Amino acid sequence: MFKLRHKFPRHSGIVFLMSTLYTLVFAVASPILPLFIKSLVKSDTYVGLVIALSSVEWIIFTIMMSYLLKRMKKVPLTKIALAGFALCYAIIPHVTSIWQFLLVDLFRSLFAAGATVTMGLFIRDIAGKKNIGKVEGFYFTLFNIAWLAGPLAGGFVAGIFSQSAAFSLAAIIAATAFCVIMVGKIKEKTNIEQDTERFFTKIKAYFRISNLTIIYLIGIGLATWWVALYTYVPLFVTEHGFTEKTVGITLALFTIPLILLDFFAGWLADRYGYRRFLSSAFLIMSILIMVAAFTQNIYMFIGLLVAGCIGAAFIEPLHEAYFFKAVSKKSETRFYPVFRTGYEVGYLAAPLIFSGIMFVSNGSFKALFLVAAIMMLFFCLMAVMLKKIKKKGSGEVIIEGGSEKEVA
Repeated sequence: MFKLRHKFPRHSGIVFLMSTLYTLVFAVASPILPLFIKSLVKSDTYVGLVIALSSVEWIIFTIMMSYLLKRMKKVPLTKIALAGFALCYAIIPHVTSIWQFLLVDLFRSLFAAGATVTMGLFIRDIAGKKNIGKVEGFYFTLFNIAWLAGPLAGGFVAGIFSQSAAFSLAAIIAATAFCVIMVGKIKEKTNIEQDTERFFTKIKAYFRISNLTIIYLIGIGLATWWVALYTYVPLFVTEHGFTEKTVGITLALFTIPLILLDFFAGWLADRYGYRRFLSSAFLIMSILIMVAAFTQNIYMFIGLLVAGCIGAAFIEPLHEAYFFKAVSKKSETRFYPVFRTGYEVGYLAAPLIFSGIMFVSNGSFKALFLVAAIMMLFFCLMAVMLKKIKKKGSGEVIIEGGSEKEVA
């Protein structure tokens, strides 16, 4: 029933493997990065500010990718990005001050932005318009398997050896992804038309389209959820005696609903539409994180957030699949870098908001999670306003030239 029924290009295995390894780097570092930053800044509040600064850099570099993709092909750009990414993680264990970390993180954001944009386009090249939901679901299933294994590996390596050893493991995995693209052959699709449009002109055109504006906001909402879980839950549970190992286990649990449901969510949306699933998912997340904020038992708190990730399992693959269904083929390269900045804006805005809440509430995690619940409810209302994309690719909203029209 869930068979993709799609003949992939021969290089698709290389693309999926490379993307999974790239994701695994972030996952391995996830249990220790907030704790490592806290050891440099000595405060939970400032951890969010450092991550927000990293997001500002990522947004700027994502914009730069729009210009680089006019002058470089995706494959060589990805090779450079992965090589630099591996080097940054190899350097982080030797950092001894916040200023040194910020310098290394500047380059880490540059290389990560390049690899993220190109890999998203590689995945799109594999899929057809009618089965993009299923292909995105399959991709995000692999993505979340990495997020299951990565925190476990990073947490156990940090617990048994050291945080430096975990960062070194992340560097080795990034280097492996670089070797995969060097050895494997990826045939990339290119646009026949030369793109000479300025990026800020693209931004203006992008936000003239209501549907693309809403799906951009939904990306911010998803990033906000992950910031709450992967930045502040590790800080919160360590106050309850959790070690790097148990932090890694906690973060790994968040991915189980996504592994089980990502592909199923894409399959359902391809048949029954996207809007109902996106809005219901945010509502589930809002309710459960609000209940978790009032929960005294730490294990029940974690269980509620794991259940909340059922909602994230529907948003994650459908968010990007909806974008690709809503734009014409020739508009994808034009608008995709703009679309991608939605995640980075979320990773910028959420830590700033949460750090402000922590500052005003004197370090109250309860207040932080309540604000997160209210934000999820807002994004639920935004999802309700999306226009329908009919099942099986018929009646798709095709967006081109800064306008939108229904195509029967």
